[in-house]
Amino acid sequence: MLGAGGITGIAWLIGALQALRDHTGWDPATADIVTGTSAGAVAAAVLTSDVDPASLLTYAEDEQALASAIRRATAGRASGGHGPAWPGSLALGVTGLLATSPRRRLRSLAGFLPSGRRPTDEIRGLTHDAVAAGWPSHTELWLHACDYATGQRVTFGRAGAPDADLADAVAASCAVPAYYRPVRIGDRRYVDGGLWSFTNADALVDQGCDVVIILSPFSSREHGSLLGTALYGPLRGATMLRLSRDAKLLREAGAQVVTVEPTAADLRAMGLNPMDRAPSRVVLETAVSSVAERAEELIAGIDLAPSRPAARGDRPPQAAAA
Repeated sequence: MLGAGGITGIAWLIGALQALRDHTGWDPATADIVTGTSAGAVAAAVLTSDVDPASLLTYAEDEQALASAIRRATAGRASGGHGPAWPGSLALGVTGLLATSPRRRLRSLAGFLPSGRRPTDEIRGLTHDAVAAGWPSHTELWLHACDYATGQRVTFGRAGAPDADLADAVAASCAVPAYYRPVRIGDRRYVDGGLWSFTNADALVDQGCDVVIILSPFSSREHGSLLGTALYGPLRGATMLRLSRDAKLLREAGAQVVTVEPTAADLRAMGLNPMDRAPSRVVLETAVSSVAERAEELIAGIDLAPSRPAARGDRPPQAAAA
C-alpha cells in the first residue's frame, strides 16, 4: 500500500521499494494487491509495469525529457480552459457540511476551494510508458480517488468500480484539489484520493490479507527541519494517527502489518515543497539508504513466502499487499 506525498513522495517511494526488494529478497511487484493513493498511484502504476521505476528520475532532472513525455501522453487530448476561480464543487461543500461526521465535514471544505487550474499533464507524462499497456493482469492494482461531488472514495481497478483508462485513474488519484484540475471519467469528476485518506489502508481490511506492507511518505514519528516541522507537523501527525488506526483494524482482521515511514534524514532530503522535482535523486538515494538500514528489522517475523502458484512467468504472487 503506497501512500500520498507529492512529487518528493514519489521519489521516496521508489527508493523505499528498491531497498525492500534488494535487502529482503522479496519483490514488492509480486504482491497480490498493489494499491496507491496520489503519489502512491504513480509509484504503484510503475511498480506493476515493465518500466524501471528509477527511470522517473530522468523526467525529474531533465525538463526536455519531461516535456517530450508530456507531449506523447497528451497527444490528441484537449487540455481545456483554466475556468473561473470560484468554488470547484459546491455539491461537495454543501453536502459535506450537512453530514454528521466531523471528518466528512472537514473533507467537504475542499469543495469550496477554487477548482485546480494546473492540468495533470505532468502526471500523465511521468507515467506514460508505464500505463501504455493498460491495467496489469498479473496482480490487482487499486488506485484511490475521490468523487468531486460527494467526497466518497472510489477505488479504480477494484471489482465494482467505474471503468477507467489506467492513465485517467492515475491522474484522478493525483488531482490535488485547488492545484490540479479534476479528472473526468465517465460522467463524474474525480480528485486526489488523499482527500479521503493519505494511505487508504482501511480499504484492505476485508481482503483477508496475510501481510500488508504500507509505505507512507507523509507520516513520520521523526522530525526534519524546524521549519518543515512547523509547516507540516500537524498534518503528518494526523496522517500518522489515521494510519495507526487503520493498521490496528488490519491486525484485528488477521493481517501482519509493516509500516515504513520517512526518517529524519528522509524528511530533510524532501525539503519544504512536496511538489518540487529538483531534489528527487537525493530523496530517492536517501530512502534507499534509510530503508536498507531498517529492512531486516521491518520484516522480522514476517512470512513473505509464495502462497500460491506463479501467475505469470517467474513472478509468483505473495500473500501480501503493498
